[in-house]
Amino acid sequence: MKKLLPALGCLLVACASSNTAIERSAPTDSAAWVNATLARLTLEQKVGQLLMGRLTGDFENTRDAENQRITRLIRDYHIGGFAVGIGSPTEVAVKLNALQQSAAVPLLIAADLEWGSGMRLWRPTYLPYGMEGGGGTAFPFNMGVGATGDPALADSAGRITGVEARAVGIHWVFAPVLDVNTQPANPIVNVRAYGSDPRDVARYGAAFIRGATRANVLTAAKHFPGHGDTNVDSHVELPVLEVARARLDSLELVPFRAAIEAGVSGVMLGHLAIPSLIGDRATPASIAPAAGLQLLRGQLGFRGLIVTDALTMGALRNVPGYTAGEIAVRAFEAGADVILSPPDVIQAHAALLAAVQSGRITTARLDSSVHRILAAKAWLGLQRNRYVDPANVGAVVAAPEHERAAALLAARSITLVRDPAGRIPLDPGKYRRIAVIAFSAPNDLGAGRTLNAELRAIYGSGVTFTRLDESLSADVYDRALEQARRADAVIFATFLMPISGQGHIQVPPRTQEVAAQLAALDKPAVLVAFGDPYGPASLLPRSSYLLAWQPRGDHAQRAAARAIAGHAGITGVLPIDLPGAARGTGMKRTAKTGALNWALPGEVGMADGVLTRVDSLINAAIRERATPGAAVAIGRHGRLIKLQGYGQLDYRPGFANVNDSSIYDLASLTKVVATTTAAMMLVEADRIALDAPLSRYLPELLKYPDKQHITVRNVLLHNAGFRSFAPLWRKARGRDEYLRAILDLPLEYRTGAGTLYSDFGPILLGMAMERVTGQPLDELVRNRVFRPLGMRETLYNPLAQSIARGTAGAADETSHLLARIAPTEIDTLFRRQHMHGRVHDENAFALGGVAGHAGLFSSARDLARFAQMLLNGGYFGGRRLLSPETVELFTRRQSSASSRALGWDTPAENSSAGDYFSERAFGHTGFTGTSMWLDPERDLFVILLTNRVNPTRENQKHVPLRRALSDAVNQAITDVPVPKRTWEEKH
Repeated sequence: MKKLLPALGCLLVACASSNTAIERSAPTDSAAWVNATLARLTLEQKVGQLLMGRLTGDFENTRDAENQRITRLIRDYHIGGFAVGIGSPTEVAVKLNALQQSAAVPLLIAADLEWGSGMRLWRPTYLPYGMEGGGGTAFPFNMGVGATGDPALADSAGRITGVEARAVGIHWVFAPVLDVNTQPANPIVNVRAYGSDPRDVARYGAAFIRGATRANVLTAAKHFPGHGDTNVDSHVELPVLEVARARLDSLELVPFRAAIEAGVSGVMLGHLAIPSLIGDRATPASIAPAAGLQLLRGQLGFRGLIVTDALTMGALRNVPGYTAGEIAVRAFEAGADVILSPPDVIQAHAALLAAVQSGRITTARLDSSVHRILAAKAWLGLQRNRYVDPANVGAVVAAPEHERAAALLAARSITLVRDPAGRIPLDPGKYRRIAVIAFSAPNDLGAGRTLNAELRAIYGSGVTFTRLDESLSADVYDRALEQARRADAVIFATFLMPISGQGHIQVPPRTQEVAAQLAALDKPAVLVAFGDPYGPASLLPRSSYLLAWQPRGDHAQRAAARAIAGHAGITGVLPIDLPGAARGTGMKRTAKTGALNWALPGEVGMADGVLTRVDSLINAAIRERATPGAAVAIGRHGRLIKLQGYGQLDYRPGFANVNDSSIYDLASLTKVVATTTAAMMLVEADRIALDAPLSRYLPELLKYPDKQHITVRNVLLHNAGFRSFAPLWRKARGRDEYLRAILDLPLEYRTGAGTLYSDFGPILLGMAMERVTGQPLDELVRNRVFRPLGMRETLYNPLAQSIARGTAGAADETSHLLARIAPTEIDTLFRRQHMHGRVHDENAFALGGVAGHAGLFSSARDLARFAQMLLNGGYFGGRRLLSPETVELFTRRQSSASSRALGWDTPAENSSAGDYFSERAFGHTGFTGTSMWLDPERDLFVILLTNRVNPTRENQKHVPLRRALSDAVNQAITDVPVPKRTWEEKH
């Protein structure tokens, strides 16, 4: 058993102890348990151990006929295990626990998990509502893994697949697929293969095996000796591999040799004829001793489990002269230890039993296979505990860190095959109306839905979406083409994948017709293949062609949308040859429009658990009604590790879920994002001076002796002497009245003699900069700051801006924009309405919505760009907005008298910065529940947007949330010391 598997750790979590007679008296030593169990088994029980049936993973009543049939196979025929089908994670765990309870010997549970546990622990769609349930982590198909160029990602996929499998009671992963896909017309391998080069397939397959083995699951390399160069689906009929014996050694067998060296625990025999190996065109390898015994066991020296492919497949249907029972016997004689999915388990049991009793199968041969099976169960630890804890499933399956790993793999797999007009990325500023058309199988109702949502979040309401399939009426096709005619650009996405028993993987005729009609429109077009890369390659020949490799799941659709928009780079390489593009090639693109690339926490020196901790903090705050929802952006070392929305925009029904593009009233973050940044630019340009009196720019101050010497620096330090707040909105309206009203207010203290945070200094500074530049403040920051940074969702008066565009679709766009904005307070004193899309701050409202202290709206996505620009010393997205010296000057603490920087604040006792940001950190908060903290020493930013004032400003539950979030992120840093600040000593 040396080649079976190395000894690794124990199971994840146990919930019950075994109570069968065999286990009560079983020795704790694994080898002793195997030998003792083998000695106790009857002949009938030994035969039963060879058989692996099929069962569904979904719910069944215990008195259901199918459940009764399964129980009988366990009780009366001593079946050794089952391959489990589709079901929800918890249902599978509960069901398998119940079946294990019935078995005298622990059951060995297997599943086809080629692209993650999500292949079987799938997300159901509940019709007619379109609601989606939860499921396991789904990775791109293997060909996408090969496109990353990084076998370490295959290792990660193997480990995560194994961890999630064990959590629900699955022990044997029927993966990896080691077929080398050298035949583009192969209808069943296709994207399931890592590629067309045997050495690459070997590297990725071995990496997957190593990762899965660390998770304590068995693996099964398939489909031996290689199914890649065939053009027939073995689920339908028998494929014939017409290659010379020497070719098998140099190509097909290369990955299997590597798998054996990597410690693969099982090999699955394929149902395909190989005349050069077997001697005829009618005998499948799965029942030919030349393949299993002579080649795999003899020449390759494999000592692990050999399992057949399912005996229900069409390739075995017409094997001459063989009954279902005889097929099982022939498979065992060919070298198989595990007979998978016989058409009739009872008949297969009877035939195998009779073969042993007649001497056709020797007892020694039977015992050797049963010993391998028992040894595998012992390595898994099933003799100690065969059960799983259903309560643990929710903590393991689709864990946030697993989903992030899948998202990273999907992003790294995106491959640009062609881009003749150089349109990738499609500039969101140029292409506003985009028609997205997805083509899928009739039952693939979710195809393109996430792609559309992500594109809509990036490009706005001008994105239209239609899903087409062969069953839909001509009217649906006509509407899709009409949307394409009105669009600036078209994205045509195909969702084609190898499906068991389909017999082909072809682009349907109606898909080809639509593509031809789209090509005739001569619009800028991007063709995206989610799945089969071969067939779609000839569609839209003048288009850009992007490969995303994952027809099921969300990660590739999000990654493709971001790549198309330039929000992420494109680094994938072709693992196959396509017309006009050779294996190993791939057009590279860097992220544009100021987009930040993603990273896992470990890649930027942070503990993996930080994102789970952040999720827990935000979700707990929402449950406690600290806020209806929140958006968070966290970045380090120039890369995003979190950009996510939580909860809803409003407590009332009908409001959207928060996402990274949801728009919040920033309140006093306006002071730093807009006013301070504009001041930094004007100081650099010598248009204003920090130590010049504000009266130089606002001569009205000269009439007030106590105010005429207030400098720009005094205003930014909040030590000018202005009072903190006054309800000037009760009488004043517009800039002129506000200027007089502020100047008429007496100072609270002599300028420079104290520090008092005030709205009125920034209001005056905003007016001064308007005078200096001759531009309204909103126009000034839009042109100088937001547009250069690609901050398309950052603006004053969002509804008024939308209406002012005056386009034919202005009303629709305004409605769409309003649906993305978080409502704030129910104003019972001034506006007498629930504030939504209009500034919450009363003085800013009375000033027309544009002011130096409040009025700005933005999203977490946009603010992440802004924060990274400051951490970069004023440079971002290929442009320099500020010098590093100016950024450093404005963001450092100015004196020991207060925590203030110029415009910005720095950490102080009990501030929203918490206790772990460094001395060099700077940040600000907003009354509506917003905050932003940046730390140039640790190259870190943390942004939190909430609407905690909804429905009332009396709610203060956001205060501990802001501190806890800051502390959690800082404490997760692992590459530098993060000491807790001692405020009594330092300040």
